[in-house]
Amino acid sequence: MNDVGGTLTIPNNWEMTRWSDWDFKAKGANGTIMYKLWLTPYQSVISKEAAAAFGAEYVDKLANEGGGNGTVEKTEVKTIGGRTTALSEISFKAKGGKGSEGMFIGAAFAGNGQMIHSRVISSKRNAKAARQALEQTLESFQLKEGPADTQGGAVTSEAGFGATLGDGWRLPLESERSDVIGIAAKMWKSDFGPESCWLAMQPPYIGEPDVMFACKQFWDGSPVDEHSFDAIETEWRDLFFGKAGAQLPPGEQIQVGDRLGALFRPRDGANPLRLLVAHYDGGLMAVWFRGATLDGPAADGVMTALASTVTFTGPDGGAPQIRPDRVYGYYLSHRPTHPIVWAPILVVIGVIGVLVRRKGSSNPYEDLDDE
Repeated sequence: MNDVGGTLTIPNNWEMTRWSDWDFKAKGANGTIMYKLWLTPYQSVISKEAAAAFGAEYVDKLANEGGGNGTVEKTEVKTIGGRTTALSEISFKAKGGKGSEGMFIGAAFAGNGQMIHSRVISSKRNAKAARQALEQTLESFQLKEGPADTQGGAVTSEAGFGATLGDGWRLPLESERSDVIGIAAKMWKSDFGPESCWLAMQPPYIGEPDVMFACKQFWDGSPVDEHSFDAIETEWRDLFFGKAGAQLPPGEQIQVGDRLGALFRPRDGANPLRLLVAHYDGGLMAVWFRGATLDGPAADGVMTALASTVTFTGPDGGAPQIRPDRVYGYYLSHRPTHPIVWAPILVVIGVIGVLVRRKGSSNPYEDLDDE
């Protein structure tokens, strides 16, 4: 089973009914025990929470196979075959809830960049034998490569910025990266290479991951502070969201590392979207978040926590490089009483005054001929 990355051994009296690189089916005890092995993407940590999530997912899968009134009777985490394994026991009734009572016993453990699931379905009377048979397959399963080492904590981009990921967040494994990029690419056109971006995920137990990434965006802008924020926020909203930005709520001020930035909330509800923007010497750092398991308030918590850890690695801490005309325009538009604005005006007035005085003190007869 090449995609699984391991070798499965079934009891001697079982009969294989389906086999491929990614799944396997068999039946035993004269067809009264039905076995299946399958994969789900993304490697996650086995825990009590994972076992509960798998149990709920198995109830849904059972319903799709005709098992009604599915109820999770028990979930637990055990070491089987030297691997941490989540077990779920689910009672149900066949024929969509109208038939005889049965048991679904599921198991899950981490492979390399994926989760490996297996289950047995039997009558309730035969549940003990089914459980023993399942555990026998788990004990004898030979996994060529165990769970891959994962990297969380600090993330950086060669574009000149970095941050520290929160608990549960990590870089995608190589086998996961293409799927994560597929999600991120719906928000940003990039190959998400380290020269311009960093890319992270919070792996799910089931389904898609929460995804977060930061990339560089060109912006030849003005100083950003509490005086200019309203105008800058409008400019950024138009830059990132185009015409749709006019329909979105304004971004709010947020401290991003050592400087002021903006947090936008383009979508709440299912799959919330967030965008964190800050100015630095390379243009703009744009941090995008797309939730799958997290809701809007949780998304805000992730972005707020991340913002406080952001660092910029360029000269002078990545201080923005701003053209002089942009600096003067900032003061003229947002701080017109600042000395930078009125000092040049006073100088001009002073020069004019001097010229006027010189003109007034000149000889009134100097243009007459002296003949």
